[in-house]
Amino acid sequence: MNENLKAELENILDKNPNITMEEMNLKFQIIVDKYNNEGVEQFEGLSPTMMYDLLYTPFNNKVIQINPNNFDGNDIPIITQIRYFINIIRDYKEIRLTKAGNLPPIIVKDIYNKKYISDRAIKLGITKLTKETDVENIVMMRIICTLAGLIRKQHNKIILCKDTLKEMESNNFLKKIMETAFKKYNWAYFDAFDNEMIGQFGNNYTLYTLYKYGEKWRDTTFYAKLYFKAFPDLKNKGKYNYSDICFTSRTFDRMLKYFGFIEYSDKKLEMGNIRKTKLFEKYIKIGMDVA
Repeated sequence: MNENLKAELENILDKNPNITMEEMNLKFQIIVDKYNNEGVEQFEGLSPTMMYDLLYTPFNNKVIQINPNNFDGNDIPIITQIRYFINIIRDYKEIRLTKAGNLPPIIVKDIYNKKYISDRAIKLGITKLTKETDVENIVMMRIICTLAGLIRKQHNKIILCKDTLKEMESNNFLKKIMETAFKKYNWAYFDAFDNEMIGQFGNNYTLYTLYKYGEKWRDTTFYAKLYFKAFPDLKNKGKYNYSDICFTSRTFDRMLKYFGFIEYSDKKLEMGNIRKTKLFEKYIKIGMDVA
């Protein structure tokens, strides 16, 4: 039990030694409701009830709404890339995978050369584009499409699922992809950090902190500190503290970058301080901004 609640309960019992159980339950419920709906400094002003909504209820709850105006999402990088990928499969009818189970290099290069999403390692010449696994965002795109039920693998070929083309043209498509990316896709897929929960658990809370503070350029560690302040049990307690790097890599260098919700002060290298974008403001509505 929360220490403050425990203290208030003991105070009620001290002042009312002959209180009935029914009266006790009523008074205690009033206290609990008050606590659950008061802003908490640890959660940057969110109440426990609002925090619960962010963590455990679907998008479009009392705190956060995704694309409430039902835009088509065609200005969001990952959405545009997914639609292009789906149209390729539609035109080919099916895509035969390589022996290693990857997309053919010609298709990977075609998608990447559209420049929907850049890859820092390829841009800097650290990695040479030869196959699907050279481009993290294309690998992630394919996994998300599979988890979202848009594509499936059959006899080492990729084909579209029954209602994919219809869903792709829906203005609900962004919400479907974002729910898949935030809730189903494993954010730890590309790294070797041993705590898979960092970044993905409470990712809606990161959207809230970006909404609250993202007008100004800030170092990514600013958001990492807010995240681990809210979820201290996730922070690495060992000799080497990798938690901030893990959070930043998963949250900003991949996910929010792919959706175009953040931009970097060094746009060429996509590094440095970050701030929220016009796309974030267009598609993410929080609290008082929800119509």
